[in-house]
Amino acid sequence: MRDKLHRIHALGAELCVVGNGQPMHAQDFREREHLTFPLLVDPDLEAYAAAGLRRGVGSTFSPRVLVNAVRALSGGHLQGKTQGDPWQQGGAFVIAPPDRVLFEHISRAAGDHPRLEPILAALELGG
Repeated sequence: MRDKLHRIHALGAELCVVGNGQPMHAQDFREREHLTFPLLVDPDLEAYAAAGLRRGVGSTFSPRVLVNAVRALSGGHLQGKTQGDPWQQGGAFVIAPPDRVLFEHISRAAGDHPRLEPILAALELGG
């Protein structure tokens, strides 16, 4: 999504990432990845639970994870050191004021990321 940040901003939106580690992990990640957008942490996993995101061994070690890992490696992405809860899966949301969810993706397994096109389309339609 970082590669589309200019388009996200042009649509009047902001990209925000919520990690489940500690503030020091977020700072390390920000510096290592050269991030310029908001990066928050939720070590108690409250936002993850409120969003209905999956957590567990099954979603971390499912056969789907192998497919996702091969896709990531072929794209030049390597898994770094796990920081935070290794069992917690993520998701992606487009939320517009006051509380409209325009797009929702709940990861089924580690590495299950949505395509960017539907996210950008939701931003275009919701603005």
